[in-house]
Amino acid sequence: MNRLNAIVLALCLLLAACASVPPTPIDHFYRLQPSVVSALDKALPGAIAVSPFRADSLYAERPIVYAEEASLRQLRQYHYHLWLYPPAQMVQRHLVASLGNALDLTGDSAATNALEGRVVGFERVVSGKNSRAVVALELTLTSAGKTRLSKTYHAEQPAADDSLGAFAVAMEQALAKIYAEFLSDMAPGH
Repeated sequence: MNRLNAIVLALCLLLAACASVPPTPIDHFYRLQPSVVSALDKALPGAIAVSPFRADSLYAERPIVYAEEASLRQLRQYHYHLWLYPPAQMVQRHLVASLGNALDLTGDSAATNALEGRVVGFERVVSGKNSRAVVALELTLTSAGKTRLSKTYHAEQPAADDSLGAFAVAMEQALAKIYAEFLSDMAPGH
């Protein structure tokens, strides 16, 4: 009888343990929608080949990176809030989609113009109930093998609310600021 009681008790404990497990958290994925950035005239004649962008460390991974305003030196990653693609790949695609009206980005490896990029910063900064998107990109443009422009661009954009969806929109807006500055830097006489 003791053996039967032990088995019944073990089954009851097993069922009780199964009932108390919280549901599995749901992953949330975020993507960037193209921004419309245009110039009056093509800033650069000829097609531009866009090389795959690079990123290092946390910026090479899909989890959204964040920092708290009180401790900006410490970066963290959200566990269940992810970019659809790694930031370098996503920013490259976003740049091509956003600057298609301003530049001819259809070039291949034979194009005389080439654009290389690196994601240096791509995070959410949280301060109480406010947050902002902070992005930094290194962009290098070469023409006929000579460096025409090489600069690190920084932009910040407050989010409309504290949601991560609003943060993704703020990231699009921050990137649009960088693209506009990049086009301005490419303008003749600049």
